[in-house]
This record gives sequence, structure tokens and C-alpha cells, in this order.
Amino acid sequence: MFQRILIAWDGSPLALRALEIAIDVARRYDAELVAISIAYSPAHAETAADRDESAAAAHRYLDQTFREVRDRAERVGMSVAHEIIDADTPARALADYAHEHGFDLLVCGHHHTSRAGRLLLPGVSQDLLAAASLPVLIVSDENP
Repeated sequence: MFQRILIAWDGSPLALRALEIAIDVARRYDAELVAISIAYSPAHAETAADRDESAAAAHRYLDQTFREVRDRAERVGMSVAHEIIDADTPARALADYAHEHGFDLLVCGHHHTSRAGRLLLPGVSQDLLAAASLPVLIVSDENP
């Protein structure tokens, strides 16, 4: 059913929860799993240098947090590639990447409350539903 699964990674505990679910789905369907992070640099930053520093900091954070959890997939025999892309609109960037690279499921977390420093903002999951032409599995931070 699913051959290529894209997981949206922002380094949050909810992204970790979404990653664990994506790993389970990928194992069930013997699917490829790829994590994509969006390094979002706010357009309202004062100067180009400020935007560049913001993007560089985002790259460092996203790379470090993913390296810390990559072993979760490896422990169950799953290989997970991770790529960081720069974009101003995370949902559109994720949907475009998924479409351009032939993914057939996109997994992301949805934060019900505002959290400073999150790179996947509360509206991204809703925007993904509108932008994506593939199934989107949204992992919530609310208790069932």
C-alpha cells in the first residue's frame, strides 16, 4: 500500500512520536522512510545576515535533533534518510517535495497549543491537508 513515506521532522517531542508511528507503518509495508525538515527563516528578520543566521541555526538544530533519534529506526532495521530544505512556507515545501519525489504518505505532527521555537507551526498540518495530493497522517499531541 505505501512504498515511500515522508516524515516531517521539527525536532519536537511530537515529531518523535510521529517518527515512531511512521517507523511502524514503514515496517508494516516494507516502505522506504525519509525525514524532511524545513529550515524556516522568518521574512521579517531585519537583514539578510539575520535571515542567514536564523537559517543556519535551524539547520544545526534540525540536524542535531535528528541524529539523536535516528537510532530508533536503526534498532528495528529501518534506514531513515534525513534532508533539510530551506523554505518560507513549510506546508507547501513539504507537499511539493513529497510530490516531486514520489512519496505516497506524508506523516506529520500537529501541535494543538502554541509552542515557541517549533519549526512546524500549528497551522502546517492543516495547510498540508489542503496542499498535499497524497494521504497525510497527522499525529496529535492531545490524549485520546
